[in-house]
Amino acid sequence: MLSEQGKLPRLPIPTLSQTIERYLESILPLVGNDKDALAATTRKAHEFLKVGERLQQRLKSYDATQENSWLEKWWLELAYLSWREGLCINSNYWLAVADDPRAYELAAASIQLLPSDEGFNMGRVWDSGEYGEFQVRRAVRFIQRTLDFKELVDTDRLPVDRTRAGPLCMSQYKCIFGMTRIPRMGCDELRQDEATTQSHTILVIVQDQIYAVEVYDSAGRRKPNGDLETELHAVIADVVMRAGQGELDAPVTVLTAGHRDRWASAYAKLEQQPRNRTTLNKIQESLFAVSLDTTFSDPLGSINAHQENTKSHGTQIGHNRWYDKCANYVVDRNGAVGYIGEHSPCDALIPAIMIEYVSKAVAQEPIERGVLVPQTPGYKTQVRRLRFTVDDEVQDMIREAKAEVERTSRASCSRQIRFETYGSDWIKKTAGIGPDALAQVALQLTYYRVHGALAPVYETASTRQFLHGRTETVRSLTPQVAQCVYTMCDATTTPRDRYTALVRAATKHQEMLRTASAGQGVDRHIFGLRMAYNRLDPLPSESAMTDHEKRAIEEFFEDPILARSTTFQLSTSGLFPSRYLTHTGFGCVAPERAYGINYIIESNRIKFGVEGKTADVGNGTDVELFETTLRQTLIELKLVCEQAGTPADPAPAGTQAKKVVVRFRSTGNAPILKKSVYKISSAQRFQALIVFLRKELGYKASEPLFVYVNSAFSPAPDEIVFNLARCFGLDGQLTINYATTPAWG
Repeated sequence: MLSEQGKLPRLPIPTLSQTIERYLESILPLVGNDKDALAATTRKAHEFLKVGERLQQRLKSYDATQENSWLEKWWLELAYLSWREGLCINSNYWLAVADDPRAYELAAASIQLLPSDEGFNMGRVWDSGEYGEFQVRRAVRFIQRTLDFKELVDTDRLPVDRTRAGPLCMSQYKCIFGMTRIPRMGCDELRQDEATTQSHTILVIVQDQIYAVEVYDSAGRRKPNGDLETELHAVIADVVMRAGQGELDAPVTVLTAGHRDRWASAYAKLEQQPRNRTTLNKIQESLFAVSLDTTFSDPLGSINAHQENTKSHGTQIGHNRWYDKCANYVVDRNGAVGYIGEHSPCDALIPAIMIEYVSKAVAQEPIERGVLVPQTPGYKTQVRRLRFTVDDEVQDMIREAKAEVERTSRASCSRQIRFETYGSDWIKKTAGIGPDALAQVALQLTYYRVHGALAPVYETASTRQFLHGRTETVRSLTPQVAQCVYTMCDATTTPRDRYTALVRAATKHQEMLRTASAGQGVDRHIFGLRMAYNRLDPLPSESAMTDHEKRAIEEFFEDPILARSTTFQLSTSGLFPSRYLTHTGFGCVAPERAYGINYIIESNRIKFGVEGKTADVGNGTDVELFETTLRQTLIELKLVCEQAGTPADPAPAGTQAKKVVVRFRSTGNAPILKKSVYKISSAQRFQALIVFLRKELGYKASEPLFVYVNSAFSPAPDEIVFNLARCFGLDGQLTINYATTPAWG
């Protein structure tokens, strides 16, 4: 696994002139027509270029003193460990795994959500107050296969990740297991050492009670499934018994979800007690955590309810998780599996690769009701409850943390957007552009239509081609993307105009992605220069810095345009195509009109995990409208690409005589036509279909009628029926849905 680490180059430091040039280009869409603002920022950047070389030299000198890179320690500290807001939603990412269709003895709501219910698509989380056999058995499978993965890492048998450019850094795989964040005032710490990575225990958390479960025996042999199932059942039984007797310990777990300085203060008090010190040490020495919940999703299999439960616990917000652990599985009453990860030691991509490996292996192991699993003869459980002694002051902190996390959760709206019309195959073959580029254009165009403005974008680029490389920012809002947005929103432009703008935007995006992945981006370098100014001493060869130089440097760093360009209202990241990851999410990073978006582009669909704040907190953020608009935008981009080669006539030559089979389907309380299937000229506009439908229904122009294609979107009235049938016809028919109230986007 680490065989090629020695061949990896160090993270480069871009030239100062290159960074300034790329920065100035990146702000053009944000500045727009404000020539004064552009002139002021350009002047500041050029003045900085004249005096910034001394900071560049400091940075290079500092790099020579660092084991791996100039960025690594600073980034860990400033991007993560000194962040004081609570980890729940704000920092930890969450992943949801596909359900097992063979699940049995499932809990279900007494009154279940139906497709006609307003909240059906979002789903909801119920608390069953009980645990299930399938839940325990599936949890054990995930524990075992995760231990398989750990052993691949420990023995360096994990194959080296590669791209066409060569091998990638594998160091982050070593950061998953036995890694815990420790709260400290002002700046946290990470603990991982031989005692934590070679541990034989995992954490099991049930109703906020914490247990250390041995997954290896005293000889270092892995325990079989039956032994671990017995252990988990024993833990559950112990918690249920103590709950009935009123003997549950205070939910210290909630402190890990809330503000870091509060948790640091409570931690300092807790570790003064010997028993608490032992408990905290055992938590840190566990390999990973497994949370067993009594909650479940309604409707059964609801991805939105599932991800909501994973990220913060659907009914007791912030409970039953240890947010400081790098790896924390969540298994609900029905065996639905999720994962939350503490972000500082490794990027979400690495655990996602592990979870895909683990989920695939578990899916190949049937879990059958009543089938016995291997167990050590005469095995006796070893329930080890980890307890806290909590005084009144810490109890108050727990109550404060609970209230804070509940506010954070109420202010957060996250959902899964599963777009099934096309994926990477169509994008590459028909659109002729990179799938990631199309996704980025779609997100920017969606944002513009929802909020009437362009959004600064953070897109994650991996820099793992370098030693201990992590990420760089792709500033995806380029002038070309901005022009594409404006062209798409201009009713006077043709499909060819729009497609040409899309191709130009995609080409530029691919260039930006390659540049950032090569360590030549803007943001990490500016961060390094800022640190060189604030933290690094002058080099012995440096002349004294003049007041003019200080002013030029500070004016650049304090420029409002620089601040605006890093207020990422679209914080985005793409993952690899995944069969088993049904939802991937993280919190947005800007306070207002902002969205955190992770997406997975598969061959025939795109999965978006979107998080934003509620409208009152986010000053107009609207996740629901964003979803509707994104679906429409993706459809529109398909139409543009399909139509780009067609002439401006009402329909392509030779199609005027052709007929299209149209099937009308009523939705909701709309009346049903006596005859629902018609043949209509392919040269007609969509408006003609609407007029025809109104006539058949006997509806006046003043009466509400909403018309859609394939229960998905409402085309523009001047759209050509031929193109709609070609793009969206199924089995030789074009399905037109109609309703008396809005039904879809």
